Amino acid sequence: MGIDVYTLATEFPDMVIQVKVSDLIEAAHVFAKDLAASNEFKTKELILPDTLFTKKEVMELLGISETTLWRWDAKYNYLHPVMVGAERRWRWKDISAIIEGKITDNTGNPIWSNEKNNKVDKERR
Repeated sequence: MGIDVYTLATEFPDMVIQVKVSDLIEAAHVFAKDLAASNEFKTKELILPDTLFTKKEVMELLGISETTLWRWDAKYNYLHPVMVGAERRWRWKDISAIIEGKITDNTGNPIWSNEKNNKVDKERR
């Protein structure tokens, strides 16, 4: 029979618990992994197809530079901004199509992949 930490904390707020550091570190990793998975799921659910993103947000989402963003619009016709007043914004449905690999180059390869993005991100560090 086990009891979770939350129940212990609510029922016995003054209780002192001894925990091995290795167990504490393992628990922290599990909590962090669960939180990341939860946030990723919530983020995907909350973004509507017509949601608009700023240049900075698009660059962060895709891990690309301003030059690449410009090139994908002007030169390659991959990702087009919409004007909101005097500001450029990009649609989530267009960004998600790139993330999902639906947008390909002239050889049929996706223009963006998570593996490519992670490799470039590591090289920048």
